[in-house]
Amino acid sequence: MSHCVYILHSETLNRFYTGYSSDFESRMEFHKHAPSDKFTGKADDWKVVLVR
Repeated sequence: MSHCVYILHSETLNRFYTGYSSDFESRMEFHKHAPSDKFTGKADDWKVVLVR
């Protein structure tokens, strides 16, 4: 199973988020609907900067 590393950016927070996953599409769905107590739940404008 292959993993990827990804970087997201939020203009609202002016912050980057770095993560890794074996299923990038599912992980992005989590970030899009993350609860507000999670870091990526604090903004709704996360854009993918890099996936490797």
